[in-house]
Amino acid sequence: MARTGISIQVANTVFGSPPRVDANSLLVVAKAAPTTGGTIAFSRGVPYLLVSPDGLNELGITVDNNPEVWKQVNDFYKKAGAGTVLWLLGTDPAATDMLAAIVPAVRATVVNGFQFRPRNILIDPDAGSVVQPSDVQTVIDALYDEGFATVCLIGESQLPIADIEQAASTDLPDLSTQNAPMVGTVIVTDVQGANACVGLVGGLMATLGVGVSIGDTSLPPFADSLYFTDGATNSGVFTPTNTPCAQASQAAINALGDKQYVFARTRPPRNGLWLNDGASAVDAATALSTLEAGRTIAAMVDDLRDFLTPYINSRVPLTADGNLPSPFAQVIMSNARVSVINRYVESGDISDARVSLRAKDNDFAGTRTFEVSLEILPALTLRWTNGYVFYVKSF
Repeated sequence: MARTGISIQVANTVFGSPPRVDANSLLVVAKAAPTTGGTIAFSRGVPYLLVSPDGLNELGITVDNNPEVWKQVNDFYKKAGAGTVLWLLGTDPAATDMLAAIVPAVRATVVNGFQFRPRNILIDPDAGSVVQPSDVQTVIDALYDEGFATVCLIGESQLPIADIEQAASTDLPDLSTQNAPMVGTVIVTDVQGANACVGLVGGLMATLGVGVSIGDTSLPPFADSLYFTDGATNSGVFTPTNTPCAQASQAAINALGDKQYVFARTRPPRNGLWLNDGASAVDAATALSTLEAGRTIAAMVDDLRDFLTPYINSRVPLTADGNLPSPFAQVIMSNARVSVINRYVESGDISDARVSLRAKDNDFAGTRTFEVSLEILPALTLRWTNGYVFYVKSF
């Protein structure tokens, strides 16, 4: 007989407002294994949109067939919470293949709207694969050229020192010389012998305002226990030491801070561990030496781009000498203050900013080009306090 009847399937959805782009992240995991066991096949080189760890079930990803993907995604949501946009990109193990996959993957995230684009990129390389911050910065520069303003965290899973107390030696690369201001390097893990917990750090970053440091000590402790990814390599085999972060000496902490690593430390006499700060791989004396500075400027770049886009191919009045009328330029600058600057001042992410606008070479008729400058007065984080305690005879 013929089949008759009704078939209705129920799908779960996530309620909430449209994604907050500053929280959107892309997790890149090397050596991810393709799967076909879910309702959606998981392939390398393709970004998949998640809003909770439950999305792994649809991709057929389990702790057995993809333990690293499983761990990093679940770590991310431990901090970020369900509802946060996380794109998952699995790649081949080779570092060059992994980095080459990022730009096309980011392009693919905007097929259904630019509100889904990632702000934060989290890279989990294959264990033993060295990913240079300067190489990642090249990828980020390419993304900026295409209109994607991002910052990045790399997980360094095999720190090339046998013990963290060697941090001050020349054996540990100095990231402050890498000139990669949008890239941080995480050198801690929550599980001994495991890769760096870049998902956990990235999940925290996704919850914070762009100007808030991931090392802000007004936040709750980041973790109760963590380990450095230090260890020794003999005959090509890496044996982790995994020095507990709580046991690092002040000398080691200072050396790691000077070399611009992202790591965890104690804050005596408080219990728990906090991230030292949001260091990026560039000289600490420069404006973009922290991830919060990079995230803030990335967000403001996006807002400025959005503000200026409606002026493209619009009509512009001219003065008799072919320049911009001052009132016209002033109106644009005033509107930019409202659209681009004010919310960052009100949130405390910056102290202030100002926009200036003029025609290129003061000749709009000849160049038909605006020259716009956005100058930002940062809201800097406190790095050190000198205190003095002593007895006195009287007050």
